[in-house]
Amino acid sequence: MNSILEKVKDLKKMALSKNQLISTAESCTGGLISKYLTDIPGSSSFFESSIISYSNKSKISLLNVNPDTLSNYGAVSEQVVREMGLGLLKISSADIAVSVSGIMGPNSDNTSKKIGSIWICVMNKFKADSNYLELSKSRQENREEAAKIAIMNLYDFISDL
Repeated sequence: MNSILEKVKDLKKMALSKNQLISTAESCTGGLISKYLTDIPGSSSFFESSIISYSNKSKISLLNVNPDTLSNYGAVSEQVVREMGLGLLKISSADIAVSVSGIMGPNSDNTSKKIGSIWICVMNKFKADSNYLELSKSRQENREEAAKIAIMNLYDFISDL
């Protein structure tokens, strides 16, 4: 846990130095990314908001994900996490959106996607970086690992600005 908090402290310094405000749109991590980002004092200086959009209905109503995208690609897809991020950027004051959707287990959803399948996207209005993960631990361990990887991706994204 200490290593993730140290990374968040470094991320905070870098976000502040580059004047970047962050928001998250979380599905499978259930707010864990935003929890880590707010575990340090002064997090309101670089973190704006989080939307937990666990159901497809909430992805549509809160983040304006296109129902056709969900039907065609499924909630656990690059297309959906990108639309989640775009929706978040439109409704927030954030400069950067982090979005995540996945299947944590122990059971899969009603698709053929594997347990542990996760898509993460970090984006601003100019570019988007997405990556796919396959994790194979317990539900809680998968959630924690996905959140930590999302924070690492966020750190890398900001460092490249």
